[in-house]
Amino acid sequence: MNAAAPAPAPALRRRRAGRWAPAIATLLAALSAVGALTAAPRPYELGPRTSGDAELAAQVREGIADTTGYHGLSVALVEPGRDGALRVRTAGIGGTGADGGPVGERTLFGSASVAKVLPGMLLADMVDRGELAPDARVGDLLDDLDFADPALAAVTVEELATHTAGLTREETSLPQTLWQFAAKRHPDPPGSVGEFLRSVAGRARVDPGLRGANHYSNTGVDLLGHALAEHAGAGYADLVRDRILDPLGMDDSAVWTDAAGPVFEVHNADLGHPLAPDRAEANSPSGGLVTTARDLGLLLAAVMDGSAPGAASVLPVAPGDVERREQGLGWYVETLGGVEITGHGGNATTNGHTAWIGYTGDRGAVVLSNTHRFSEDIGIGLLGVDEASPDNATGERVYGAATAVLALAPGLLALGFAARRSPGRWWRRPTDRAGLAAYGLGGAALLAYTRLAGFWHLVSPWVWVAGAVLLAAALVVGACRWRDLPTARGTRRWVRWSLVVPVAAAGSALLVLLASL
Repeated sequence: MNAAAPAPAPALRRRRAGRWAPAIATLLAALSAVGALTAAPRPYELGPRTSGDAELAAQVREGIADTTGYHGLSVALVEPGRDGALRVRTAGIGGTGADGGPVGERTLFGSASVAKVLPGMLLADMVDRGELAPDARVGDLLDDLDFADPALAAVTVEELATHTAGLTREETSLPQTLWQFAAKRHPDPPGSVGEFLRSVAGRARVDPGLRGANHYSNTGVDLLGHALAEHAGAGYADLVRDRILDPLGMDDSAVWTDAAGPVFEVHNADLGHPLAPDRAEANSPSGGLVTTARDLGLLLAAVMDGSAPGAASVLPVAPGDVERREQGLGWYVETLGGVEITGHGGNATTNGHTAWIGYTGDRGAVVLSNTHRFSEDIGIGLLGVDEASPDNATGERVYGAATAVLALAPGLLALGFAARRSPGRWWRRPTDRAGLAAYGLGGAALLAYTRLAGFWHLVSPWVWVAGAVLLAAALVVGACRWRDLPTARGTRRWVRWSLVVPVAAAGSALLVLLASL
């Protein structure tokens, strides 16, 4: 009987390699699991340090059921003293950042959208002084601009202050917004105030379907602030300093300005180090206030007793965006737990800090946080109101779901692609090396992005670990099949390359950018 012919060399090599494939796959899977655990995002916890009013600090801690996601808080409580006059108590809880320094009374924080109360107060103050009417048109205040949309020129300053002008939220593209979440900072500023105003005049449009209804707009608030400053013959930052900050003794506060001046940094635990504001005065009316809980407490006390410039800005003059809410000039008046609360929140989830200021009756509260977990409910609790903000609950569901999807989707899609065996419909097209490389780079970039931008106080970090292991499993499966796969599938290879090369290039570029943060 003839002996069996020796197996061809390539087939023999593949058979021998196949014997080791399970062991190699197991080793790679184990290494990937260890790596994923090491690199997993870790949500912040509120630190043990305390400064200032010990009783107030203890009250804040007791009011937080779950401290996950907080790192450092600066709070102020406004209430009547023994003589009946309003007094401001302050406390710092936790740390300022990676160095673990304690939060103090004069620790600077970003105020996010709490800064929007300032343009409203300026407008009310100008009305009180007889300098301006609430129905003054923005086109008349900025008469050197050529407005492409006549309806925008006809918008009133009161409409801008109450978010009823029919403008979009902001002139920011989706890529810019997504980058903000990862970088924890604002996108490149629009340039000078003049450039910003010319850009808005040329591009912004009033939506007739939205005008008259409350539609939150950062662009509208920035336009308002600079229109008021132009009317007053001053820069916005100088106008705020002269009319509000200095009269109220808010000595530690500053508004972003393009001009050179004192260097100040805000504390941002998400970045792990202090953050220098971008100083873009064009954006300063909608979010450019750097301040302390003490200073905001002084502002709040003056608004509550009516002594603040533009204190009438808290009075409702327009409908809000929900039935339980009315809109003042910059301030919201909403009902929670049967209690009417006047205030404004600042949830700068894209650059790592949140803020809230509000009052009811003779009791007010300020909360500043250096992470992107919402802080509004802490302030509402300090006012003695039991009902949490339903808006924040909705936002948390959306952000949590988005975080989970972004963490798991890359690995699931990559594994499904790597494991394909039989051709068929378009979603069953054969696996190829080009696709594996593109899925690997794109998936790794999305995972890295989600690690930085994800809301890990809402979603367990184990979700990210699972996503990383799934992606690693896809790479292991692809590596085991690599020798038997075509470089690029299909008869027209150029079509395939035109699809996968941009994905691989974008994934590589995003990885490099994220590594630089």
